[in-house]
Amino acid sequence: SVVLLVQGCRSKSPPSSVRFPITSGSHTSLPTAQQRILLWGDPPLTDVAAEWLRSHHYSSILMPENGPFHAPHISHTLSDHKVALAVARGMQADFVLFLERAESKDGALIEPQCGPLFSVDVRIRGLSVESGDVALRGNAHYPHCVELSGETFRNLTCQALATAWGFRPSGQLDIPSSLMC
Repeated sequence: SVVLLVQGCRSKSPPSSVRFPITSGSHTSLPTAQQRILLWGDPPLTDVAAEWLRSHHYSSILMPENGPFHAPHISHTLSDHKVALAVARGMQADFVLFLERAESKDGALIEPQCGPLFSVDVRIRGLSVESGDVALRGNAHYPHCVELSGETFRNLTCQALATAWGFRPSGQLDIPSSLMC
């Protein structure tokens, strides 16, 4: 005779095989180390991006609040395409890197309801100021619900940047975020 044991309740902690984020991204061109890059987005994400770019030998990193065009009423979301490009031109930037995060109480790949946790997604997009064309894209999210923490956003931002730059392939791979930061 065969005994079949089935787990009745699902564990709230994700299996060890899903602790790595799922990423996607690509680029048609990347900024050179000498080009001026304007970071546009949520401050925790732009702080991580600035650190990541410096560690990859980019030295001309601009923030809107440090330029002459900063206005408190300007929001820094992906929908601010025209405003960001105008600010970038005014600051003589060559490239704009948009960074955005989204949080939801539902919609994680393996946990449809997050309870006290969140489904989190970080998206980046890089535009050439000269042409306005999208030069790179990156995305990172966990397949399970997570806490909203600085570490979560740091890990996802680094993974999205590394994927967009081509330092890691898209997908869910056993690549620790610490190696991507």
